[in-house]
Amino acid sequence: MADLVDLAIPANAQAAGEALGLKVQRDVTTGSRVRQMPREEAEIAVERLRDWGIAARILDDPSRGPRS
Repeated sequence: MADLVDLAIPANAQAAGEALGLKVQRDVTTGSRVRQMPREEAEIAVERLRDWGIAARILDDPSRGPRS
């Protein structure tokens, strides 16, 4: 079974994420995220977003919620 992670991106980067073919979800409490994607795909997406100047990060434990 693949290691599934969430990908957190800034709210203003939703269009960039969707341009990569990602299904971005926006939430008031958790921000913009791509949920339950394979780690390998998430790492590729992070690199592509960083090439465009967008700070994205992989959340290893999606059940933890947002950072304090």
